Amino acid sequence: MPRLIAIGDIHGRLRRLRGLMEQVQPTEDDTIIFLGDYVDRGPDSFEVVEFVSDFADEFPNTVTLRGNHEDFIISLFMGNMNESERKIWIDKNGGNFTLSSYRRAGHALGVHQEFYMSLQHSWENEQYFFCHAGVKPGVPLDRQSKVTLLEIREPFISSAKDFGKIVVHGHTPCEAPEILPNRINIDTGAGRNGRLTAIELPSLKIWQE
Repeated sequence: MPRLIAIGDIHGRLRRLRGLMEQVQPTEDDTIIFLGDYVDRGPDSFEVVEFVSDFADEFPNTVTLRGNHEDFIISLFMGNMNESERKIWIDKNGGNFTLSSYRRAGHALGVHQEFYMSLQHSWENEQYFFCHAGVKPGVPLDRQSKVTLLEIREPFISSAKDFGKIVVHGHTPCEAPEILPNRINIDTGAGRNGRLTAIELPSLKIWQE
């Protein structure tokens, strides 16, 4: 029976990602949705991107979404990040760990440019809407801005509104998965030494590493 499984923010935690996948035991029939933030803060950003890229090649129903941390790197590729913004990414958002992991592997960020540029902002089916951060309440799902999908916290997190579909997201760390009538948050803080979480839908089965 094919499964629908979402995976939260990884943030360079290769060991946790490998351990999680050993628990999930994905098959080619499963739809696996990565919610973004593969890089920064953890020690193994290069290796995580390699893992996810190879995984997507092996499992055809894989969906790789863009997080705000991938957007930092895409801004570098596009020449849209000034020196002040680059310093904030490196010093405050964990970019130093990402650059270190690529140097250690003997590569520049550009080795994965095709992967970064291919990441989607959202994906949906009949019941669920998947994105990295969330949606703006009161705005139809098909009209959400890219910035909102990658960066919003409030007023989304506090909203009890029906968004039209259940929004499955990460971006805002929580101690345990938040399963609410209108949204499901599975960022359980892997980037800050918390756990990495996957959830099967609609059964709500949880795996953590």
